[in-house]
Amino acid sequence: MNWKRFRYIISLLNRCELTLGERQFVGAVERYFHETGKMTDQQESILEGICREKIWMAKAFINQGNVLKKSSSKSI
Repeated sequence: MNWKRFRYIISLLNRCELTLGERQFVGAVERYFHETGKMTDQQESILEGICREKIWMAKAFINQGNVLKKSSSKSI
């Protein structure tokens, strides 16, 4: 993973609500990346997986909110 992609993923994750374990993992990966200039394939895979999950959850939450608003306005 290159520096630009890494910063993009970290910036996305910083805007998300992370669990304690996720925050600790992201922090450890950040430190490792800054120290070595790279990350392992496993770290990269997990980091991108967390990012995909958070984006999916945010989209699902937004869509669920829109459905609730539409259904409640129809019942009035």
